Amino acid sequence: MSSQPPASMIRKTHFSNSRLNALGIELLDLDDIRNKLSHSHYSRPERVDFELLMLVTSGQGVHTVDFTDWQLSTGSLVVVRQGQVQQWHPHQSFTAELILIDPTALPGSVPLISSKEAALYKRLEWRTCSTLDQAMQKEFSNSFRLLRDDISRFDNSDLEQALFRHQFQTLLLRLARWQRDLVPPVVVHQQGYKTYRLFQSLLEQHFAQQHSLKFYADRLGYSESTISRASHSVEGRSAKAVIDSRIVLEAKRLLVHSDLSVAELSHALGFSEATNFIKFFRRHAGVTPLLFRQQRAIRK
Repeated sequence: MSSQPPASMIRKTHFSNSRLNALGIELLDLDDIRNKLSHSHYSRPERVDFELLMLVTSGQGVHTVDFTDWQLSTGSLVVVRQGQVQQWHPHQSFTAELILIDPTALPGSVPLISSKEAALYKRLEWRTCSTLDQAMQKEFSNSFRLLRDDISRFDNSDLEQALFRHQFQTLLLRLARWQRDLVPPVVVHQQGYKTYRLFQSLLEQHFAQQHSLKFYADRLGYSESTISRASHSVEGRSAKAVIDSRIVLEAKRLLVHSDLSVAELSHALGFSEATNFIKFFRRHAGVTPLLFRQQRAIRK
C-alpha cells in the first residue's frame, strides 16, 4: 500500500507492490500493516483505491467504514470497496488476514462485464460485515495460506499468474455463494444486473459534476426508465435516488475527513451555489452540512 494526502482532501491509499503489479493482489496479516505504519498514520481515515477482504482470525475489535463502526469477532468478514473511507483503530486486540485487490484484478470489473461468469459474483450485494461459519472460516484460511505460498514463489510467468488467478477466483466464488445464502434470493435478470453495473461505474466517474439521470441514460444508450428498473431490481430504489445518495455520501466524507469549506465542497460536488448544496444536503441528511460536521467532530 502507498498513500498520499492531497491538501485539504481525504488521504488516499493505493495498491502498491511492484513485484505483484501483474497480479494486482496482495495478501497480508493485519500485524504486517500495524508494524509497518506509525501510530498516527495507521489510525487516520483513508479512502482506499483498491478492494479489501479482511477475515478476523481471533479476538475482538472495531473497524469503521463510511461512518459505521462494525463490531468484529472471530469469523467476521469485512468487505471494503474501492472509494470507501475506512479507519483502523489502534490498541485493538484482534488478528486478521487481509487480501488487497486492485479493481482491475476483480472478475466483476468493467472489462469483464459481459462475462456470464462475472455476473455470478454479485459483489455489489455483498454485506460490508458478516460472520463466516467455522467451515467457511477454514476454507478462507486454507485458501489464504495457499495463495500466500503461491505469492512467495511467484515469478511473473503466465503459468503462475493463471494458477493464482484461478485459485483466487475460486475463493471469491465460494464467498459469493456464502453471501447469497445470507439473505433470501432476489431474482435479477442478467441484463438488468449488467445495466446497473454499467450505470454505477459511470456514476462513480461523473457523480461530482453530473446529477441528472438523463446524462447517464444518454451516455449508456438506455432509456431513463430502463436504468431505473435495473436499479430497483438490484438496489430496491430508483436510479435518481442512487445518484442523490452517492452525492450525499461523498459530501459526508468530505465534511468529516477534509477541511474544505462548505462553499469549496459544494463547488467540488457540482453545485453552482452553496445555498443549493445546503438545501440538497439538509433534505437528504436531515441536518445542515455544518451541523453534520460538528456532530461528527464531537464523536471523534
